[in-house]
Amino acid sequence: MPSVPDPREQVSYLLWQLAHAMQQEMSASLAELNLTLSQLGALAHLARDESFSTAHLARLSGVTPQNMSLTVVKLETEGYLARRPHPTHGRMNRLELTPRGRAVLQQGLSRVRRIESETLSDFSPYERDELPELLRRALLRIRHIPGSVRTGRDARAI
Repeated sequence: MPSVPDPREQVSYLLWQLAHAMQQEMSASLAELNLTLSQLGALAHLARDESFSTAHLARLSGVTPQNMSLTVVKLETEGYLARRPHPTHGRMNRLELTPRGRAVLQQGLSRVRRIESETLSDFSPYERDELPELLRRALLRIRHIPGSVRTGRDARAI
């Protein structure tokens, strides 16, 4: 029988395990605010740029437009978003964060930062500074590997 490497020694396995564990922690913490990770991501993207359409938000978040539409409806129902007529595109709406949306965004981001900080607490300051750039480079690379299922995706959707 051929030698099989220990999965715990493979970067892909370790990244998958870390992502899964962090997702569970963040989801549980955000559930206390009645938020999901997808909803928090949408709020964060809109806080940076309220000109995004639902379709663009979906691309940035790595979900389908249909799923993002459901997310937007939920955020609107909760009073976190308001739809306003787009100033130049008559058939489009702008999605704007409400003061309540900005408040829950800050609460959610604070919880995510706490989980990240606890997760990386054993890292040196240098390692904590370098890790996001290393991960971004790996994401960009996998999205540009010929034949990758992620090829052509918006590189900013990180």
